[in-house]
Amino acid sequence: MPTVAERALAGMRCQVAEHLRGVRERLAEELRSYPTPIPRCDAQFNHLYDQLGRLSRDLDAIEGAASERAAVKVFVASAPYTDDPSERELRSRMRKALQSAASV
Repeated sequence: MPTVAERALAGMRCQVAEHLRGVRERLAEELRSYPTPIPRCDAQFNHLYDQLGRLSRDLDAIEGAASERAAVKVFVASAPYTDDPSERELRSRMRKALQSAASV
């Protein structure tokens, strides 16, 4: 039977994955609707493309992590994907939850 801390970490992992899937969809849509033609030297497009790749790799790592705690740690340790205040708030909440789960 999972402990309260394990259930909380499982919920956090789901929140993180849901958030990242949403960010990935927004980035993918932004790339799909990017004005063409796109020159190879377009820094903004290249940044978006790199950001989407990094996010997809991190999401794979989170979904494939051996434990709920490891998955949340991957997210907390990663660089931000957006400047959105909701992501900062989520990261802060996850950091605090990891700290309190460690003390249990």
